[in-house]
Amino acid sequence: MPRPGSYTTMGMDGRLVSVITVVISLICAAPEPGAQEFVRGGFNPDDPPEANIRLLPYLSFGAQLEFEFQYQRNADLDTTNDEDFTTIEPALVLALSFDPSKYFQAYVDMKLAGEFEFEDSRTTKDRATLEVELAYILLKEFWGDRLAFQIGRQRFEDERQWLFDAELDGARAFLYFYGIDAAFSMTRGGIVDVDLLNRDAGDKTNNYVTYWKYAFSEDTNAAAYFIFRDNTKDEEESAVTFGVHSDGDFTDSLGYWLELAYALGTNDGSDTNGIGFEAGANYILYPKLEPSVTLAYAFGSKDFRQTGLQGNESDFNGAVDFLYYGQLFDPELSNMSIFTAGFGVNPTEETSSIDIVYHYYLQTEARDTLVNTGIDADPDGQNKSLGSEIDLVLGYEGEESGFSAALALGYFIPGAAFPDDAENSFLANLTLEYRFQPRGEREE
Repeated sequence: MPRPGSYTTMGMDGRLVSVITVVISLICAAPEPGAQEFVRGGFNPDDPPEANIRLLPYLSFGAQLEFEFQYQRNADLDTTNDEDFTTIEPALVLALSFDPSKYFQAYVDMKLAGEFEFEDSRTTKDRATLEVELAYILLKEFWGDRLAFQIGRQRFEDERQWLFDAELDGARAFLYFYGIDAAFSMTRGGIVDVDLLNRDAGDKTNNYVTYWKYAFSEDTNAAAYFIFRDNTKDEEESAVTFGVHSDGDFTDSLGYWLELAYALGTNDGSDTNGIGFEAGANYILYPKLEPSVTLAYAFGSKDFRQTGLQGNESDFNGAVDFLYYGQLFDPELSNMSIFTAGFGVNPTEETSSIDIVYHYYLQTEARDTLVNTGIDADPDGQNKSLGSEIDLVLGYEGEESGFSAALALGYFIPGAAFPDDAENSFLANLTLEYRFQPRGEREE
């Protein structure tokens, strides 16, 4: 979620309200499309709408309503200043897909949102945004479906968002040969403004990425990658990350994942030269309700940094994605060890889940700074113990109804690296989403 800041208040005039009314009317009146299968994974509010409502023979439409509420108490761990920080963001996301042939697709996804932030009941931000989240052309199914090209603003997301969770502008090529899925890309964040209503500085970093993946079976794969990020605003600011990834199933009940990377270069003015590692396993105890136990360990050496594009968000065995390094503390894996244990159940098979997750954080080298965390306090640089967090995550995904929801509660307990009188911090995040369905699908 964005931090408090100083922004100019903007209102939406009557014309904007009229446009929204017309759009929603079109959604409700749209006819059922042809035989187009709707495929969706676990609930992730960052996923774009599926363009599954047919408007014209080659033109499809999709839309979803989103609402996010987040409340955090005592982000600075200061007992003398129990600040409350609240954000509310309602949004309407619209998508169009033009598919005149099997070789060509043009897709655009736009998000109209209101952003409201309050600190100690005082408004600190109130504005409207109109973001072009995705806008690309996809040339596909060449050379016997072995080659494809994608140009424009596109989404980059690896299996566990350990490397990428970003929309980037540029070009990407996909190549399939001898069982290997390879991707090559050259991108930059925000070559064209993302927000059409507000000035956006954009990211001036060029990204050069190659990612190679091989599937040993339907459920088990391995990948290797090379990432070079070059900040065009600072000649000395560049970094290389290369490594391997694997995830899959040992048995029907036991799954695993593995991340191993080496990073070197310069990041935020500091030298980067180190190893990042994570290994985890999830075991389903019984078929009914699928109660499962998850254990994981992540390590970042003192000078390791993640790519800067990561999201660190996935699921263990449930219906909803969440921040697996801690919903509240949510650190970048740098100069840190993270021990994770979780227990979850799926009360209604794949449509709902309940997860309880525990994290313990320990610095690799005691320092008085942290890298990209969800709290605003610094450790003392003498003790390595940063503390622990307990999360409760409830998720629901209704594919037939189009309604999905996620509630995540996080409670961070400071460790010995913070003052003795440091107070615990609490976070609550509620996300609701309604995905408009074709008429025939709604009536089922």
